[in-house]
Amino acid sequence: MKKTIGTLFLLTSAFSLANETPTISVTGTGTVSGKPDTFSIIATVETTNKNSQTAISENTDIVNKAIGLLKKSGLKENNIKTENYSLNYRNDYNVKDGEMKYFVRNQILITSNDLDKAGTVLTALNNGGVNNIGEINFFIADRKELEDKAYKLAYENAKYKAALIAGIDDFKVSPKNIDLNYSMPRPISFMLNSAAKADDTPIPLTVPNDVDVTASMNVIFYMEK
Repeated sequence: MKKTIGTLFLLTSAFSLANETPTISVTGTGTVSGKPDTFSIIATVETTNKNSQTAISENTDIVNKAIGLLKKSGLKENNIKTENYSLNYRNDYNVKDGEMKYFVRNQILITSNDLDKAGTVLTALNNGGVNNIGEINFFIADRKELEDKAYKLAYENAKYKAALIAGIDDFKVSPKNIDLNYSMPRPISFMLNSAAKADDTPIPLTVPNDVDVTASMNVIFYMEK
């Protein structure tokens, strides 16, 4: 009886595998371009000292001075916010013996739809004592329409690839599963020169004419005759 059941199971499994519809998995990408209308800048202020209160005080002074200059340049309260504040006690590997010190870190996030102010913002940060810019992003605030177009192009690209390969053996394809991905434009790396002359001249910064909106998707297609 056990042998009969085992044989029946193997036959059923073999029949199931033989009748399983073959699939093909491909990745499609689609890119559209648009004119940026917003920029964001992330500036980091880090201070260090053997005394925690001194490190905190120095950091606060730089942040407050920078924010004051940003507002003086024409930015509003809602254009500026601080985030990711931290206080750590660790080795200072910038000195020979790696002595223990307090490290205070705070970030200033600036966002504005006035692209002409980007250079002025960098100047204000520089004059405020900030010399670490993590990234500068130029992007489109409302990207939904462009994202939809990019996703459509990505699917068409994936289907074209699948049909091209499946067509070699005269298969036709139909979608089974789709995984979507979206990528933001690559930020611009920028390092301020703390030794630069402290004046109100905007730091030169080229605003891109267009930014790419790219979507990608992994699509599994059925292959059927």
